Amino acid sequence: MTVVATDLGTYLGTTVDDVRAEYLIDRAIDLCLSICDPLPAAADAVVLDVAARAYLNPGNVTSQAAGPFPVTYGGAAGGLWLTRQNKATLRRLNGGGGAFTIDTMPATAGSGLPWWDINAWNTGQGLYGGDWDFP
Repeated sequence: MTVVATDLGTYLGTTVDDVRAEYLIDRAIDLCLSICDPLPAAADAVVLDVAARAYLNPGNVTSQAAGPFPVTYGGAAGGLWLTRQNKATLRRLNGGGGAFTIDTMPATAGSGLPWWDINAWNTGQGLYGGDWDFP
């Protein structure tokens, strides 16, 4: 996975300062690596999302005013951090987001049992004809 400054510029639809963009991309990759290491190939979308948020609004400003002209940024936060959705996407891309089954029983679990615990001689005659727990 390789994300460069021109990718961030394309993502934002503008020209970017290459040095600043590369720095933010490197920090975004570091944050993503804290969730899954190595990063999956498709993680570049998350890296671009994190870097773009930090590039556009580095101070995480929610509103500002210049004279009689207030501006509110709404739900688009800034700063260099991972959102809950970024973390979930990284985990899903890494293969940890779906339903799964873990077999905790080893393949040799039923071998080597004593004769009274083997159901091979169950004749259906009650206690002495089979297992104690399965008459």
